[in-house]
Amino acid sequence: MTTRAAASWLVSPPRCIHASSIRSGEPSLTRSASYLHSLVESDNALKSSDASSPALTSKSSKLRPRHKLASSVSSDPGPSTFPNPSTKNLKRKPHVPAKPLSKPNLVVETLRHKLNQMVARDPPSTEATSKPPEQTPKFAANHESPSSSGEDYSPMSKFRYSTDSQVQKSQLITSEIDRPPPPHAPPTSFLSEGKSVEETGSVLKDVAPISEHNPIATLSHGLDRVLFNPGVHWLQDPRSHVYNFTPWLEKIPKVNDFAFERLTGFISSSRDKDLHIMATREQKKFAGSTSSLSGMLSHIYFLLTEYKEIDATILSQYFKHEPTTFTPGQRMPAMVKLNYEDGIYAIDSMSTEWDDPDRNILTWMGTLLENFVTKSPEEFNAFMRVESSPVENEAVPPPKKEAYRYAKSDKFVMRSQLDCVDSRLPGTGVFDIKTRACVSIRMDILNYEENAGYMIKKQHGVLESFEKEYYDLIRSAFLKYSFQVRIGNMDGVMVAYHNTERIFGFQYISLDEMDERLLGSVPGVGNKLFNHCIRLLEAILEEAVKCYPGQSLQCVVETPQPGKLLGIYIQPAEWSGEGEKPIKKLHVTVEHKLNGVPARPNAALGAIEAKWDINYKIERVDLSQELLWSDYNSMLKRKKRTLSLPSSVSLEDAEKYWENLSFNKANETVSKAFNADSFTLAQESVEKYRRLARAGRKEMERKEQLLAGLPKIVYGQGVYIPQISPFFPEPSRVKSEQVAVERQVSSTEQSFVPQESSTGNEKGESVETQPPVEQNTDLPVESSKDMSVARPAGSDIQNK
Repeated sequence: MTTRAAASWLVSPPRCIHASSIRSGEPSLTRSASYLHSLVESDNALKSSDASSPALTSKSSKLRPRHKLASSVSSDPGPSTFPNPSTKNLKRKPHVPAKPLSKPNLVVETLRHKLNQMVARDPPSTEATSKPPEQTPKFAANHESPSSSGEDYSPMSKFRYSTDSQVQKSQLITSEIDRPPPPHAPPTSFLSEGKSVEETGSVLKDVAPISEHNPIATLSHGLDRVLFNPGVHWLQDPRSHVYNFTPWLEKIPKVNDFAFERLTGFISSSRDKDLHIMATREQKKFAGSTSSLSGMLSHIYFLLTEYKEIDATILSQYFKHEPTTFTPGQRMPAMVKLNYEDGIYAIDSMSTEWDDPDRNILTWMGTLLENFVTKSPEEFNAFMRVESSPVENEAVPPPKKEAYRYAKSDKFVMRSQLDCVDSRLPGTGVFDIKTRACVSIRMDILNYEENAGYMIKKQHGVLESFEKEYYDLIRSAFLKYSFQVRIGNMDGVMVAYHNTERIFGFQYISLDEMDERLLGSVPGVGNKLFNHCIRLLEAILEEAVKCYPGQSLQCVVETPQPGKLLGIYIQPAEWSGEGEKPIKKLHVTVEHKLNGVPARPNAALGAIEAKWDINYKIERVDLSQELLWSDYNSMLKRKKRTLSLPSSVSLEDAEKYWENLSFNKANETVSKAFNADSFTLAQESVEKYRRLARAGRKEMERKEQLLAGLPKIVYGQGVYIPQISPFFPEPSRVKSEQVAVERQVSSTEQSFVPQESSTGNEKGESVETQPPVEQNTDLPVESSKDMSVARPAGSDIQNK
């Protein structure tokens, strides 16, 4: 019996063996314990004989197999069939320098050392047993207690076996207290329970707006054809270099040059007076927007589906072995504040003390790019803040409110901003505009200037492809998008892929497509699940506000994996009482039923005809304040994200860099304090994206040099001839390039120049050869100006 086998046998669970079941001549387990003891002692004897040999005592020596002298130490044969060793078996071979121990040999040596330690221990005192002496079972036949025999204590002697009179009990002396397997649930007190019944249609009903608002925007630059053609639309074909849309969209203006103060800006739920008036008029207790509710709804979704994995089967073979779970950012706890006023709780989203959304370039990029794709160059030009043409300080009427959809449920009034509309789409024709930064920007947000060199070069692949961005969208954004689309009664979202300096392409994703990627191809399951999420959210918040009635609250919601329960921490938003601010925690569990029969979540999500109801139970966790605060702080650590400093910034300069980081110079906000623990130097996982970005920038520079002087061809339009803009001059368009354009035009018998039409579609027409500037006078607004600008090594932009 080898040492490794002995160790494996030693740590295996104990078994009860009746003494009468042992056959004559067959080694018993207790004999094996004795044999193990003799095995270790014989091994020690051999090791002591090796003390004079450096090759056998050094760490680098190679252990050679040796026969165990079990019979010389104990008469018990044990379970092995080793031959009786002779004297020549003990003779050592000449010393030969050995190689270092391999990993398996190191494991064997470690186990041998542990066995030696166990043999050397004193037997445990009889006082340690929790059972009274009279309940202690006798030892098996012909085996004596170690206290009464002269036999040394072995580690296997703790396994005692029952006698004939105690076979029915079949129990070892383990003295263990009965306890359920982990994780161990904390003590709870029942609060409420209820039932969410399957409903047809949506639980949300429209509410007419109160104030006048701006009309819903429409797409410009011919981007509307993206809505009716599935898949990704390249802005410029990478092989032929032909543009599918106006080259004016290619390069993105700098964030700091955009006058955000001239827009209406985002209005939180607590500051939206119309929302409060509607909640009062409709007699609803809660009010919120998509930005503040989508986080809580996501964790309710995780509870109801038990973290059902996404469906990535539509992707290519490159993603066959990639994770199909939600990203850590998607699973982060959701923090909200319930602002109490006149019996109504207005819900705002919150961020942690180390998270500052105003210093996230993607926060501002989303707003800029929304205007970039919905406004003509002339309209967009009016919002630029440039020294050569500053924003005039003339008296202008206050801007109207943005277009919103207001809806109500049993206890809620909700609000969703309406970005864009096209009457040819199904339903209301409204859709959302989303901007998606490349993976290099998202993974290394502070280093956006260098990472803007990352390029999307192909359709498929694990990196530098549209497929990679789509795969990340499914795991990290589709769930949030689907909630926002349903609250706003929209048809889908149009995504613009970019790297903060240039746009690569566009894609329209319908709500049905998002449901298929998240839940599978079962029709209608997305609407059913959304209705259950709304009902459960109402029930949870009703119990949450009862913890501290009549005051504003802070709540953090999380469904830890594997999604068996949802936890919500509640504390007063402001505390002036004695002692530390109190905190409470609620647990929410659910049970799925199909036609009244309990079912697993996967079965419920796959049911087509069966009625799907959900029973829920809400309990209060009965733990001390110290334990609750400890759990709360541990949960906040899961929300913390460390930021990698840019390549040009050292740890010593991190604070100065953070203080100077701003993307809205005209409206400086109160920034959060600098926290050194939130910053680190880039790790290898981040450095690989930086290397790709540096290589991509060099490749783009070479491409621009090769194409310099050549005309830009737009599909369906012909040669693109921009007009020089005072706001975004294009330095590359020097006189020599204009001459090259003129020669290109004159070398053909006809050129296709777009004309305006009432439908917004562009039609080609044969024209005379003429100077570029004169020819440009008939161009429509969206293709007549080029406001793109050559960017420095780092420029700003990103994602909504």
